[in-house]
Order: sequence, then C-alpha cells, then structure tokens
Amino acid sequence: MSKSTYALCLALTLLVAGHARAEGPPTAEELVAKFLDSDPWGLGGAVITAHAKLTDKRGASSELVFTARSRRHDPPYSKSMVRFSAPADLAGAGFLQIQNRGTDDDRFLFLPELKRSRRISGNLRGNSFMGTDFSFADLDRRDFRESRAVSKPDETIGKYACFHIEATPNRSDSPYGAVEVWLRKDNMLPLKMVMYDHARVLMKTFTTLEVRRVGGRWYVTKSKMDDPVHSHSTELVITDIAPATDIPDEDFTVRNLEKL
Repeated sequence: MSKSTYALCLALTLLVAGHARAEGPPTAEELVAKFLDSDPWGLGGAVITAHAKLTDKRGASSELVFTARSRRHDPPYSKSMVRFSAPADLAGAGFLQIQNRGTDDDRFLFLPELKRSRRISGNLRGNSFMGTDFSFADLDRRDFRESRAVSKPDETIGKYACFHIEATPNRSDSPYGAVEVWLRKDNMLPLKMVMYDHARVLMKTFTTLEVRRVGGRWYVTKSKMDDPVHSHSTELVITDIAPATDIPDEDFTVRNLEKL
C-alpha cells in the first residue's frame, strides 16, 4: 500500500470513528445542560398562574395560589418573581430569585406583615418554600448547575423512554447528597426525580403527572413532591402558562417585590 493510499484510509477511518462518536448517546454533562435549558416549571421566561395543594399525614390539606413572571438574563440563568394571592394571610407575599453565574444566587422573601423583604442565604436553601415540600434549592436548581453527573442505564417510565442520570452537588450548602433524574428523551422534561441526603437516605420523590406544549416549549403542568420522612406531599398545578420574552429586566428588583 502506498503512503498516499494509507493516509487516505487512515483519514477515512478517523472520519467514520468521529461520526460514530457524534452519533452516540449524550454524556451526563450534556443531559444536565439540556435539563437546565428545558425550563419545566416556566421560571425561565414565562408568565404562569398556579396553585399548590399541601397534604399532611392526617390527610388535612391547604392550598396556595400564586402567579409568577420570569425572564432569562444570562441563559440558562433566569430571574423570577412569584406573588401569592391565597390563603388570605399570605396575600401579597412574594419571592424574588435571581440566578447568578459564578456566585450565590440572590433570593428575597417578602411577607406583608413584616413590611420588608429578607434575603434567603445559601445555607437556608434546604428550607421549605412557603410550607410546601419544594425547597428553595428545588427552585434554583443550583445542585444541577454545579454538580458531578454520571449516566445510568436508560429506563422507561410509563410509555416514555428516559435518560437516567445521577447528579452529586458540589456545593457544601446543598441539602442533597445526590439526586437521580429520569429525563424524557423527546423533550428533556424530568418525569421523576429522587433526592437523597448525604447518608444516601431517601428524602423526597418528585413525579410528573401532566405535561403540556405551549408556544413550542414543553412544560410540567402537574406534578407531585412526596416527603416520606414527614408523611407530607405537595401537588403543584400550573393552570395557565404563556412563554414571554418581553418582561423588562427592571421588574425583578427588591423594590418591586415590596410593592403591595
């Protein structure tokens, strides 16, 4: 074989091998990036109306009603403002979250009776968000943004093929030691998430119950977070959602948060 023929064969071999790698399954890091870009709850560029039903171990329930507005300011990072209208003692309460690249996120909670907002520091990320089974950490998804992820064998949930990954948060203020996620292959929405503490004990399980496509994007419009440790659960239902790209950046300020 001549040198030129050998060189041509080698080039073709490398080309085919490179193409095969490009057509292979996505890496765990790529899946995390796609998950972060998916915006499953409409907190990265949308206007939503939603309610959350909280149920305790006795079967007693209560409900929160709220709206949220959000915009992307440094994709996939976003700013969001949540405003509560029910129950009556929370009417006017609000939450402002600004995700930041390279530094801790900004989180401010405003309660009307206090007449001022307070900053939620990073070491409080594991606290319950307004009494629900969702934590501040679940809302900011920083435990995925800064994590080590590994791929696990693909699985099927219901009728949907899913990628299966496990993320181990890098930050010391994470309430989780690990989080498993099952991402629907066709739209990258999480159909299931399982959260463990640092001793690998089950903390919570998230289950998607309904998804909807609006404006070319898929959203989780009905879901449930179960806390088996406290025999408590929260069902979250998004009743209305509209993608939005024109919400002014100036709307996401502490001053606007404190307006009644």
